[in-house]
Amino acid sequence: MRVKHLPLSLLLFAAANLVHALEPGNVHPSLTEKFVVDVGMYFPDRTFEIHVDGSGAGGNPSIVFEDEFGLNKSDDTFAIDFGWRFGKKWSLLAQYFESSGSRSAVLDEDIEWNDVVFGEGSNAAAGQEFSMARVFFGRQFETSERHDFGIGAGFHWLEVGAFIEGDILVSGAPNEFSRESVKAEFPLPNVGIWYRYSPSRKWAFKSRFDYLYAKIGDYDGSLVNAGLGITYQVFEKFGLGLNYNVFELDLGISRNDWRGEVKTTYAGPYLYVSAYW
Repeated sequence: MRVKHLPLSLLLFAAANLVHALEPGNVHPSLTEKFVVDVGMYFPDRTFEIHVDGSGAGGNPSIVFEDEFGLNKSDDTFAIDFGWRFGKKWSLLAQYFESSGSRSAVLDEDIEWNDVVFGEGSNAAAGQEFSMARVFFGRQFETSERHDFGIGAGFHWLEVGAFIEGDILVSGAPNEFSRESVKAEFPLPNVGIWYRYSPSRKWAFKSRFDYLYAKIGDYDGSLVNAGLGITYQVFEKFGLGLNYNVFELDLGISRNDWRGEVKTTYAGPYLYVSAYW
């Protein structure tokens, strides 16, 4: 009889634990605490492509740095997220990461950059740098204790730069050293949404999505910044989390010192520790 009733006992035990998990107040602290900080390492796959117009009618082709110079297509970089609830329905969210790399290579073909031609067979060096800081103000609309849904607006502060240096072609022969570089710093506004759900005190699932497509001053293009992840409470004020984050930028630039475009994508896991208070 005891064996016969074992499945029923297990079912009742599981149901009792589920009821306990769903009791009011038994929610992950990332949905309830005033401050939340996530600090960790971001491991994205990366592409970095730049186009710099020359004076010719056809312009210059785009340069994909990972392909042309053998830059690593994967990266590992420090990243941080911060959240502050400063009212019953209002939040301030922030995010930051940066990436850079450089490498020398013997060119398999001519590379043209702003009317300067780096010759096939010559030894050239190239590098890229990128940083992104996001500030976002949002309002919560979901009133259920276990659900946190909201929308808002903010901006991304972006810094993008790249260089190529090496022998250039003069009258068809490489006989002169040159360094060509571009750099830009600019803000891009965006709108976004987020959703978080906590089935228990220990677990929370979260997602967010930011988007921009507009022409703003010297810049024209699109931006996507999204994340999907899960976090686990290890101690009362600390936890561990894993996200899959995606950042995409496809932007035309019309400045005096840089006319062209930049396309870059970062997509990969973000492993972090959390603190709540």
